[in-house]
Amino acid sequence: MKASPIKFEIEMRSLILVFTLSLFALQSFAQHWNESAQSDSDEKLFGRDLKAGSFEFHLRSYFMSTLNEGELTDYSTWGTGAGLGYFSPRWKGFGVGFSGFFVFRHFENNITIEDPITGRGNRYEITLFDVHHPENHKDMDRLEEFYISYLNDKVSVWAGRHHFESPLLNAADNRLRPNLFSGVSGDYKFGDWKVTGAWFTHLISRGSLEWLPVEESLGFYSTGRNPYGVDESYHHHVRSKGIGSLGLEYEQEDLKFKAWNYLAEGMFDITFLESTGRNELKPGLDLVWGAQGFYETAVGDGGNPDPSLTYIMPGENTFGGGLKAGLNWGHSELSINYLGISHNGRFLFPREWGREQFFVSLQRERFDGLGGVNTLMLRYDQTFIHDQLMFSFGASHSQTPDLNNLLLNKYGVPNYFHFSGLVDYRFKGYFEGLDLQFLAVYKHENLDAHLPLEYVINRVNMANLSLILDYRF
Repeated sequence: MKASPIKFEIEMRSLILVFTLSLFALQSFAQHWNESAQSDSDEKLFGRDLKAGSFEFHLRSYFMSTLNEGELTDYSTWGTGAGLGYFSPRWKGFGVGFSGFFVFRHFENNITIEDPITGRGNRYEITLFDVHHPENHKDMDRLEEFYISYLNDKVSVWAGRHHFESPLLNAADNRLRPNLFSGVSGDYKFGDWKVTGAWFTHLISRGSLEWLPVEESLGFYSTGRNPYGVDESYHHHVRSKGIGSLGLEYEQEDLKFKAWNYLAEGMFDITFLESTGRNELKPGLDLVWGAQGFYETAVGDGGNPDPSLTYIMPGENTFGGGLKAGLNWGHSELSINYLGISHNGRFLFPREWGREQFFVSLQRERFDGLGGVNTLMLRYDQTFIHDQLMFSFGASHSQTPDLNNLLLNKYGVPNYFHFSGLVDYRFKGYFEGLDLQFLAVYKHENLDAHLPLEYVINRVNMANLSLILDYRF
């Protein structure tokens, strides 16, 4: 379903506003440079000073493969993308920026077909490209940033299409392209504190080439199972005017605190809290610790007055908490982490909007759609060669609700073990800006009863391998 003419008009008005503000900013720049010029023509001076802005080139190449159990379908693909951005010099704090990116698919293996045994489609590899048009092998380009901003020592304001980072709403930058958001955001710093606010009406997800209104942006990844057990989906059926976010952060060297609130208008509200710190036990050895908590509740009818089409059930709410404790010595850190979510309801946050940053989070799995879950995770991080080489290993076990519990297990995730290993090398010298990563993930079910294959493929008893080359200058 395409966006309505009204939504299209709102988006076009937003872009026209940003474009107009950008022209005013450039006009102000030109006037400023003209007044300070002592010689040469206006055109030459304007062009010369525009060259004082910065250009950014970004190249990213990504190979991914998923190996499933037995006769279930395996997948693999390789894609490369490149992009260019321009960011103007600032005048009295104001600046403009824009960037674009294109993606080329070198090859693929099975990612656009359904598994013949289960009828399930690909989960991981397809999000490297265009989930809206899986058969698209060309014309995979997108306009990304397009904004006007203002910066000084205490205040920053961004209007238009830009990046945004927070514990839940974020870039989720572990594919070829990240999530970006369209709207207004800003922050204010005072002492060790920072206040951040944002309102977004449109976004582009990491597996998409299309900027969409908030209400159309969720549901093109799997929507899981409806608590009523019906086939209808909330995709194209929810109503929301936008996403609002408000954050308060405190940061010192040994203590950090975060408090964030997310309002998906007409759907849900989440409050997220986190505190982390470290205390010296003896020279060279520190205790690291952390605590997290969240509370989520439905807003109004959850997105649609028909409960079978809504994103979150009316009146549904849940809460959860996490803990972290570990040791840090030199370039090493070992920690044990925990997450528990209540049986009241499911933790829900659209996978198209960001990736949750719980202490127990490991790549290739999320806790979205789960309630009544308990997870324990051991993590070890080590850096070498003046922090150029980083190794990270995580091992966790998640106890989930019964597969048939539609009220608490949206995606039918069984109990599972999760192992993740990442090697990351950042080049110096001649190849400054080049980053090479290898990620290996393995998940194994931990269930006494027989597990139907539709709950196995792309979920458990599988390995996912990724080789990523990233270069910026």
